[in-house]
Amino acid sequence: MVLLIPIRAWAWGNDGHEIVAVIAADNLTPAAQSHIASVLGVPTDKIAAAMEAASIRPDSEFREEDPSTKPWHFIDICLLDLRVDVPRRCPAGNCVTGKIDEYAQRLKAGRYDRWGADGDLALLIHLVADLHQPLHAANDEDLGGNCVLVDSQPRARNLHAAWDTTIVRRLERSIDSGKPETTAHKLEQAYASEKPADAWIPGRTDEIAWESNQIARSDIYRALGIPVEPCEPPAGLCSHEPEVDLSPGYLDRASIIAGHQLAKAGFRLASLLNEIWPQPVSAGEKSVMRATDSAEGASVSSKPTDTIVGNRRSHIYAWPGCGSYDTLAPHNRVVFPSAQAAEQAGYRAAYNCPR
Repeated sequence: MVLLIPIRAWAWGNDGHEIVAVIAADNLTPAAQSHIASVLGVPTDKIAAAMEAASIRPDSEFREEDPSTKPWHFIDICLLDLRVDVPRRCPAGNCVTGKIDEYAQRLKAGRYDRWGADGDLALLIHLVADLHQPLHAANDEDLGGNCVLVDSQPRARNLHAAWDTTIVRRLERSIDSGKPETTAHKLEQAYASEKPADAWIPGRTDEIAWESNQIARSDIYRALGIPVEPCEPPAGLCSHEPEVDLSPGYLDRASIIAGHQLAKAGFRLASLLNEIWPQPVSAGEKSVMRATDSAEGASVSSKPTDTIVGNRRSHIYAWPGCGSYDTLAPHNRVVFPSAQAAEQAGYRAAYNCPR
């Protein structure tokens, strides 16, 4: 069936993002560890688990709260583009490369947006991983492979989804792990010699996007015999695309490429975080964070108590006037008598609500 209303798939799926987060956590300097522990509110020996949890928040929470963040996860570089075309594929910085640079600067300067320090860190962790998924930096008039149907075992919704999840799971099974943490450590060992070459160079985000695009050209589109189309992204709707066969041999080769990309993403993310925080967190910064946390806790009492509804999938609650209040799907809807009751149940307030 032709996809008439395509939806951008989530890069790497949860497992891929968690793999990148664990590799990055393993390669942080003590200075960066101190900042991340403070931002995420965990002891330093729990940073890896906290970064794993943070890595999936932009897909599980932020995109539902604010659909305008969807373009932040990719950059549509056409297969006929040249390297000099990359900047124009990110109008007004509203793509994955622009947002990585923006959130790196926010964290470095301590100027956070509505998601706060922990949310901004979650976005940076997530987006660096996105940038290394080849189909998040390529477009062949097919929405980054979302329009290309595939025949594979196990089945995948489309070519993009195959690279997001099917290939990552095949990678996990190939190294007999089945868990993101184990896979992360295996990849870290396998590509340890490349770590020095994967240092993050500020101002070179476009170079990584171009690198991912070249992998998409050679190891996805060319390898699968998909014709190159002249495109002016975004196309908006999918036209008819032939079904592509993803043979076991192709999936095996693709899983090796995916593993290499995940390792590079983890090393580069660690390098970027180490560059953002070269000095340990100071006592003054800790005081500011404690004061901010106290202020946020006090704000609970000022939230309205009428008709509090929560999203049972994302564990976010909202009230009338919130942007997400009227769009919450009925099957995900749970009602609370008050904001305090929602928070006691483990829910947090939506960021798009009036304070």
